[in-house]
Amino acid sequence: MTILVTNDDGYKSAGINVLYRAAKKVFGSDVVVVAPDKLQSSSGMSFTFHKPLRVEKLEYEDMPCISVSGTPADCVFMALNHLFKDKITMVLSGINTGMNAGLMAVYSSGTVSAAIFSSISNIPSVAFSKCFLHYVDESGAEAKEAMESLHSRLVSILTKIKEHGFPSEIEMLNVNFPVNVKPNTPIKVVKTDRKVFEDIVKENKDPHGKEYYWLYSTLKKDLEKDGDVRALLDGSITITPIVLSVHDSEKITNIRSMFYDAKN
Repeated sequence: MTILVTNDDGYKSAGINVLYRAAKKVFGSDVVVVAPDKLQSSSGMSFTFHKPLRVEKLEYEDMPCISVSGTPADCVFMALNHLFKDKITMVLSGINTGMNAGLMAVYSSGTVSAAIFSSISNIPSVAFSKCFLHYVDESGAEAKEAMESLHSRLVSILTKIKEHGFPSEIEMLNVNFPVNVKPNTPIKVVKTDRKVFEDIVKENKDPHGKEYYWLYSTLKKDLEKDGDVRALLDGSITITPIVLSVHDSEKITNIRSMFYDAKN
């Protein structure tokens, strides 16, 4: 197995280093890192088709790495089609600084989108994210302590995947760690919440009197009890299985009957 590790926070983030070390412990020497050269948060599955990419081999804090001047999806694209062509057997993305729970976060996250693109390319993948209550300086002691506490749980999750194989009929897994992670922190396999944020548009005027708008969201208070965000905020590690396309033959047949004429 050759495991690709990537993220959307850049190769200098604390999270990718922890994920790299955990992957090395579980899978051995065949772990490679291809990550953005800078922060690419909330980039979604964006590709750089309008300008060239720069690639550099380096080592950062004892982690051999290839940096790419593009998005997380670019990193996976480069790894699968050029840097490690026909060698990658699984993609691990993260650990993202901040939770990626709920559909809005899942589909906008660069971390999750890197895993999704891998799955589209028929390579199983797992996205990892860590919940914080507030903005955390990744160079500070709080962030480093939080990331170090994840290591044993990461090793446990990756070991389960290695021993049992990737779940059948599932294209990727989205894993979120709560604020506090301990050796006995429970794992819950739950659904992805559909709508967890109240969306807000803030209107204002600049010094020249021209209007501008600031988009932001706040977490809803009435979260679903069986969804990933509620379980995460209650202190559990959440794992949500994701299927990218409908394969249910009955559902396909029902939609066909809606749009096809009888002669079709």
